[in-house]
Amino acid sequence: MPCQRCGAPTLSFPTPADLRAHLPDDRAGATICTRCLAVAPSDEPPSDVPDFRPVSDAFPRNEEAAVALACLLALLDSLVLYRDEIDAVATYAETHGTDVLRFLERLDADDDLKPHFDVARRTRQLEQLI
Repeated sequence: MPCQRCGAPTLSFPTPADLRAHLPDDRAGATICTRCLAVAPSDEPPSDVPDFRPVSDAFPRNEEAAVALACLLALLDSLVLYRDEIDAVATYAETHGTDVLRFLERLDADDDLKPHFDVARRTRQLEQLI
């Protein structure tokens, strides 16, 4: 299914129950745009976690961390509204061996992406939250 924001291809992934509680929508899965990084809920996710490399090489190979970081991107639209959720999802990602701020820096440096939000600005703001 193409992205509703920019029309680029999306990647569908399942969301674990322990992360779903922190997301704006508690559906079983989500999609992430391979160009603008928009994340949208999905009713029919795949049963297995996909390789996130079609989105960006910034995503770690660890499946749990990659899914957590994709979920984190769903929350970055509103740092104020989702402050506690962002902290919980970032902590989840970090406990699975990922440096969240380094991930965002790598996304910002990926010239193939055209994020719908200012990644550098969100990274600076996130540094103050987590």
